[in-house]
Amino acid sequence: MSIAKRLTLENVNSDDPRELDELDEQMFAAGLARVRKEGNELRHNGLMDADGNLTIRELPFDMREGSDLDFGG
Repeated sequence: MSIAKRLTLENVNSDDPRELDELDEQMFAAGLARVRKEGNELRHNGLMDADGNLTIRELPFDMREGSDLDFGG
C-alpha cells in the first residue's frame, strides 16, 4: 500500500501497521537520497572515486601526530 501523504513522527497513525511500514519506507528512501547526494558531491569535488574510495589519504596539518595545534580541550 502506498500512502500519498508524507508521513512524519507527528502525523503517523502508530496504531496502523501499514502507515508505520510506509513511514519506514519513506524514511529509508529519504536517507538513501541524502547519501547518494553527498556521495555525488564528494565525487564532484574529487574527494571520492567512482567506486566510493577516498582519493585523499593525507590528514590535515592540525590532525597529524606531533602537531602543536589543538582546540584547547
